[in-house]
Amino acid sequence: VSDIFNHAIRSVSKDGRVRTIAGGPDRKGHQDGPAETARFASPHGVGTSADGRIAVAEAEGHTLRLLTPDAGTPGGYVVSTAAGTPGKSGGSDGPARQALFNSPHAALWGADGSLYTPDIGNATIRRVRNGVVETVTGSASDKMVYPMDIAWMPDGRMIIADAGANLLRTWRRGEPLATLRVQGTLATPHGVASGPDGTVYVADMKSQRVLAIDTTGRIATIAGVEGEAGGDGSHLNRPAAVLVHAGWLWIADLDNHRICAVAIER
Repeated sequence: VSDIFNHAIRSVSKDGRVRTIAGGPDRKGHQDGPAETARFASPHGVGTSADGRIAVAEAEGHTLRLLTPDAGTPGGYVVSTAAGTPGKSGGSDGPARQALFNSPHAALWGADGSLYTPDIGNATIRRVRNGVVETVTGSASDKMVYPMDIAWMPDGRMIIADAGANLLRTWRRGEPLATLRVQGTLATPHGVASGPDGTVYVADMKSQRVLAIDTTGRIATIAGVEGEAGGDGSHLNRPAAVLVHAGWLWIADLDNHRICAVAIER
């Protein structure tokens, strides 16, 4: 979990245990090194690779950070800057430490070890591969408004939550940006995830719901009550992110400052 206002990276287990992995409310800034002394500035999204590395989209710092497991290091991770220049925004591609981002918002690993992020301020999707940053979609012909989150679909397409356009986009290398057809409307889709059966889950922030969209485009409400914010077991308050893992749908309930979990029927 990226804990934005605490400037920290934390883990939450199914039994409710919370552990701070790196950063903290008294350590806002930019500092690489051992996890216990590392500093972050408003991390907005995380993505874990198969080998246990944690990529962090640091929106305020305009960088992508990396937590690499190291049992011999205090805190168990070493923090490094994977791409971007701390505190400097822009939109240029090129060598990773010279490239510029403008509020990267999420982190997603590719099967080949590439790292993707939606770059909100540039309305693009950027990729870091072999030490080089490239803009993969979001050109003049493939325009988005506020791409907030990305996830892989089972067929290899990337699903993109375009919050500013109230649309879900799809992209695959070599193909133009497309719009996923849904039977209804979305209201600020802020987070997105995909299940193994192709169901797309959306943190639909303005409608106060988490939605499931099946392969025909049909929309169902998984959590929350449309148009009603709240903090009880039936309501959400600005759901911001979703994650599918091991038969559960995890929800970042932003303004309730909580993590919720819902069992997904198989």
